[in-house]
Amino acid sequence: MNFKRIELIFFVAFIALDIFLFASYTQKDDAVESTTNTSSKNTTTSVMKSIHNDQIYYGELSNKKKQGFYIASPIKSNLKEQTGQLQGVLWSYNNHKLTVDFGTSIKIKNANSPQKTLNEVVKDNTKVINGEDYQYDKYLSTSKTVVYTQKALGSPVYASSGQIRFTIRNGYVTEYTQGHLTSVEILREKKPMISQQRALIWLYQYNKLINNSTVEWVRLGYTQLLTVNDSIVYIPTWVIKVKSDSSGSIQYRRINAFTGAFMEETD
Repeated sequence: MNFKRIELIFFVAFIALDIFLFASYTQKDDAVESTTNTSSKNTTTSVMKSIHNDQIYYGELSNKKKQGFYIASPIKSNLKEQTGQLQGVLWSYNNHKLTVDFGTSIKIKNANSPQKTLNEVVKDNTKVINGEDYQYDKYLSTSKTVVYTQKALGSPVYASSGQIRFTIRNGYVTEYTQGHLTSVEILREKKPMISQQRALIWLYQYNKLINNSTVEWVRLGYTQLLTVNDSIVYIPTWVIKVKSDSSGSIQYRRINAFTGAFMEETD
């Protein structure tokens, strides 16, 4: 184990201590809360009822708890070193991300299923580097941006450092921006995570859910926690898509899957 990795693990251990203290504090709150309710189940039911009363709608949510890891990946990717394989495109490299302009735009044959066109593009190593590492993500994609995500330990990466984002204009793909995680390593042993349902409850209790809205999905993925020693540390995160029923605006909210803390969106 090299010194750089040891230093990184110690730094994450320090963060873990903060998480432990935070969890201890919240557990005290839970204990107080439980004394004023007949059971934790009744408490959950009460909060979910309050969410419904605020005209916040959601589908079925799991209360199953899983375990997860901290992971890290070097900031410097190998994309720039492999640009020699690209053909018939223009590219630029900035802030560890590759931007590729197709020159001749690619027509999306089916607007409702853009992946039917883009899957072939992603597989073409003269157009996309390491395309086999990415999968189409319908949850993040819109009519203007089609997103392909890498997976880390089976979960999607919800950060641009592990995604390809295709730009769509008037039914044509014009360009994409790509980030790529390499040499992903686990930093610590497994830790328990909060459930999907609990993530929504935390978000509501932080007053980060707008009234008269619909929770379209709650998904678990990796997002960036911090940068240390030329590596990015990623953490399991519940990402929640919320749509305002009045304005139609979309918000993506993030909850730390280890502690339940609200995470500001940085990427």
